Amino acid sequence: MELKVFKDTIASYGGRWETRLELPVETEILIPDYLPAVFKIVKCLIAPVVLQNRVAGGRWQVEGYLRCTVFYQSEEPGTRLLRTEQKFAFEKSVELPAGQYAEGPAQVWGEPEYCNCRAVSEHRIDLRGAYILCAAVAVRKELELLTSLADCGIEQYTRTMQGLQCAVTEEKTLTAETVAALPGAGESVLDITGSFAPGGVTLATGQASVQGTLQIQICSQNADSGELTVRSKELPIQQNLELPGAAEDDTALVRGDVLACTLSADDGAGEASLTVTWKLRVEVWRSVQYSVVADAYSTLCKTQTVQTVCRLLQQTTALAGRIPISIEDDLPDAGGTVLGCFVTLGALCAAPAEGDKAETHLRLSGKGTAHVFISDARGELACYDKTFSWQPGGLWSGAADAAWPSVGASVVRVSSSKNGARLRVDLEIEVNGALLQAQSFDALCGVELGEAYDDSDGPALYIYYAQQGERIFDIAKRYHARARDLAAANHLESNEPTRETTADAACLLIPAAL
Repeated sequence: MELKVFKDTIASYGGRWETRLELPVETEILIPDYLPAVFKIVKCLIAPVVLQNRVAGGRWQVEGYLRCTVFYQSEEPGTRLLRTEQKFAFEKSVELPAGQYAEGPAQVWGEPEYCNCRAVSEHRIDLRGAYILCAAVAVRKELELLTSLADCGIEQYTRTMQGLQCAVTEEKTLTAETVAALPGAGESVLDITGSFAPGGVTLATGQASVQGTLQIQICSQNADSGELTVRSKELPIQQNLELPGAAEDDTALVRGDVLACTLSADDGAGEASLTVTWKLRVEVWRSVQYSVVADAYSTLCKTQTVQTVCRLLQQTTALAGRIPISIEDDLPDAGGTVLGCFVTLGALCAAPAEGDKAETHLRLSGKGTAHVFISDARGELACYDKTFSWQPGGLWSGAADAAWPSVGASVVRVSSSKNGARLRVDLEIEVNGALLQAQSFDALCGVELGEAYDDSDGPALYIYYAQQGERIFDIAKRYHARARDLAAANHLESNEPTRETTADAACLLIPAAL
């Protein structure tokens, strides 16, 4: 008689592959003659705009540009802040280590490494710096697991594994148009930023319908006082996407990023045309369930099994809402005037919890920087950078290296003020997404039968003193008896005795396998 073995190939979560790319910046920014000349560089910011991002064929390819924004002051009277920018293109192709990876866009984030900016002349700025671009890709590990065994007196303990697998991920660059009121008399537009707030998503076969709101902030400066004012504009979004492989019963995580905004108007007009270029990311997650053999033995012959670990992602918690942040510090110049504030955010990452729970729990945390513009008594401008940390509340059990945060974050409200010599910045960070964690399941990937047992001279019945919580299957395996016979002999009524454990310490009768 031959042992019948049934197998199935299952995609297990194999962890995260991460990389860090240094993107050097070396450029000159020329100020047109019709703009005021440079007197002082106040602040320089470098931020990436990713236009293409895809993992395919064992390679990660990314391209886009670094937006280098320079805020400067001219020799004109007053505290007027001027802005200019330069796009510095990049294109990278990275070969992934040997293995299998989830195809589609990678998770991308980054942080500036350094930035040196100086005025070479009144109309020329020299910029040298570097940006660290990071990416994470989910590793897939194909495992061939046993799903069922039959004949040769085989006894098997099966378990059901449940989890989530990413069915498809898609990023698409889109444009939206609306109208916005122009700043009042004596004000000029300094910067336009924005964020995307998901409203809902409906999945159908091969398609997704996404609703949400583009929240645009138009920052303008008063020419007389130098104060920065932010006006908001909301633009409802209804977008349909083709998502081959998506199904109606799947779950979608949606987030978006505003890449660029353009404001244009005719002379004398009270309203302007606002064009928003933004990127939409949709991740479709599918519930999966597998029945596998976790342990097995034969009542007729010696058995050797090969065990492995299969990991599947589970959604730990949904992350949605706003996180309030308050920052206070002494001003570097007690007599300075706070004009306004910009905020840049880092990515939300998993890290071990602090204190006595560091080995058993994880937390999510991110970093940010508040860039506060200050004017001194002479009207000279400066930028004071204040770093801060932020995190969604709560701790979660598990290791940080088994976590997969799929979260988008953006700043939706910023206000800055001064009380005496103290600076205060209040802001809100809106987060959308979920925290997923890998759960491990033991399963068999191989089994071999050896020589037959010789029980001809052995007893027909054993007595075993079981402890509370012992599994009936493990006790039967020790004596290579049938688990159902053991359950019947001890009046353990169950449709699935291999899943029963002893409720109390007990004396059990172990009948020999026939």
